[in-house]
Amino acid sequence: MEHVDKATFEFRFGQELVYSTPLSDGRLVELIPGGSSVVVRYEERVEFIRLVQKARLEESREQIAAIQAGLMKVVPQAVVDLLTWQEVEKKVCGDPEITVEALKRMTRYEDLEQNDVRVQHLWEALTNFTNEDRSRFLRFVTGRSRLPAPIYIFPDKQGSETTDALPQSSTCSSTLYLPKYPSAKVCEEKLRYAAYNCVAIDTDMSPWEE
Repeated sequence: MEHVDKATFEFRFGQELVYSTPLSDGRLVELIPGGSSVVVRYEERVEFIRLVQKARLEESREQIAAIQAGLMKVVPQAVVDLLTWQEVEKKVCGDPEITVEALKRMTRYEDLEQNDVRVQHLWEALTNFTNEDRSRFLRFVTGRSRLPAPIYIFPDKQGSETTDALPQSSTCSSTLYLPKYPSAKVCEEKLRYAAYNCVAIDTDMSPWEE
């Protein structure tokens, strides 16, 4: 809207664009007093855009203030003032950037050696994953989509080399039960399938059930 010419603006909006906007809950609010009956002219479009952005950005002001008040009861204001918003996000929500090196630091092996072929296939597979793939994998194993999250790797109960079995996980203990796949490629395919198609967490009800 900001960059269109006058003819395009009038063709698209005519007399229908007024000083009101819907909020995320569906309520229609006026941007100026009586705005629902005031038509936005081409020369006023930049101010209209500013008012819409202001209304949408401030519609959750009360809720954000409550969150801030709760945070200040746990973390002193002086500490928060030393952090950027990106640093606060990471400390509260975890790191969205999931590298293989970070996953390795978080991983412990049970009944497996670090140089076991299954482990080698796992890390080669995860190296080929995108960050989104690794986030899905992390959620499959731990229930969390961001780091830090500990991971414990066990061999699957069968222990035989297979191309059919899917990996299993127990999110309550952050455990991955890893079959012995014949290659890293097969391991990659099975891990990706499980990460994107297993959307339940432990004993949650299946989302496919009525």
